[in-house]
Amino acid sequence: MEQSVYTMRASSNHQEPWGLKWRSSTYFIVATMAVALLTDMYLYGFLVPILPFVLEHRLGLDVSLTQRISTALLSQTALIMVVASPLIGYHADHSGAKRGWLLFGLAGALLGSLIVALATSLFTLFTGRLIQSVASTGLWVVGFATLADNVPADQLGKMYGFVTVAIGVGTSGGPLVAGVLFDTGGYWVAWSSVLFIIVFDVVLRCLMLERSRDTETVREREQDPETEVLLPRSHDAQQVSSPVSEKTGMQFYLCMCKNGRFVGGVVSYFCYAVLTASFDTTLPLHVRDAFHWGSLPAGLLFAAFQGPAVFFSVPVGWLKDRVGTRYPTTIGFALLVPLMWLIGVPGDERFPWACQDNVGWIVYSAAVTAIGIVICLLNGVGMMEATQAVDEIQADNPGIFGPNGGYSRAISVASISWTLGMFVGPIVSGYGTEQIGYYGMNCVLGSYGPLPDFFKFDANDSQRGCADFVLSPPSGI
Repeated sequence: MEQSVYTMRASSNHQEPWGLKWRSSTYFIVATMAVALLTDMYLYGFLVPILPFVLEHRLGLDVSLTQRISTALLSQTALIMVVASPLIGYHADHSGAKRGWLLFGLAGALLGSLIVALATSLFTLFTGRLIQSVASTGLWVVGFATLADNVPADQLGKMYGFVTVAIGVGTSGGPLVAGVLFDTGGYWVAWSSVLFIIVFDVVLRCLMLERSRDTETVREREQDPETEVLLPRSHDAQQVSSPVSEKTGMQFYLCMCKNGRFVGGVVSYFCYAVLTASFDTTLPLHVRDAFHWGSLPAGLLFAAFQGPAVFFSVPVGWLKDRVGTRYPTTIGFALLVPLMWLIGVPGDERFPWACQDNVGWIVYSAAVTAIGIVICLLNGVGMMEATQAVDEIQADNPGIFGPNGGYSRAISVASISWTLGMFVGPIVSGYGTEQIGYYGMNCVLGSYGPLPDFFKFDANDSQRGCADFVLSPPSGI
């Protein structure tokens, strides 16, 4: 197993790396990952406002094809993430150090961006976006695994809150900066901002040094008999007599799916993504039809929807560190049920009071803002539950996921659930609005709220189930 930075500190045969203390500190690692994810979201959103120019002027495509090609190009990332996430997670867990993967992903992002910027054919454009998508997938899987492996367990929620703020800045900042620079300076001036942010990201990733929050403590606990309990639990005694074999391939995922915390987090993350993606599809059209609003008021509504995360993500993360993720997540989904109903009311003829003068848009704006606040309770639920589920299983069965743990593989599943939700959300909301109307569609989405609670099994039961699987793995795997 690769030596941690603390082992290097203690070794007399190796010189301590420059700036070891601050380069391996929790806050510097979190800041590095936050900038990395901000960069990724910036690259994703950057292309949106200048894509019509790229397709129609640089590639010379017919205007009638712009919407179709844009949809296919932006959807490519979701498909790549679903396919590549498990593969990247598997190899990242078995390679030990994550820093090399992060630098490799950054090189892919730079190469893909250069190809997209220089593209003069549709094939080249999709090739560049493909490379960007693979790099993005690796960053999300390995980046969150790096956080899980380097951040103390009791600070994970707060640190994920900082990362959520950075993701929000990247998501909103990409289209904004691209649009402003493109209008004022032209195509290549706009792309210069991409080069700047990638160079800054390179510097931080090269400076970062990894440290494990649990490798040393596990090793010390195994070697120090003073830390062993006097009367081990029955299944602990059984594990002592029966060595735990490493779970690889499908065995890993079957074991994780026996943990209720993991399943609940994945389902919650999927539902959260579906609800979030529905706004992108339906909000601009609804406010146009119901209130005769243009792009500016719709943009302000999106700011009201996404803005609260900047202010509430860190405090909510701190709360989750204190009370866990289950109760904030349950409360969040419960509050979304009436709020999703409420945003469907304005503009619906069955509710005349909500169609009078200014009442409708005030109610709608307030409801959208309230939803933006409430969903802060759901931020990072999939990643946190995946991380904590791995911790629980490995604590009961040391070595079950190999010497480097199983964070990358578990987080890859959570990442896939989010991606599938973002893919399904626009389809469900768009088709639902056409068939049963905006009000009916939001009632259907609101009914998803209680669904994740059915998967929140008792933690002890889920741990016992995985332990049983460990001792008696199913045949044929």
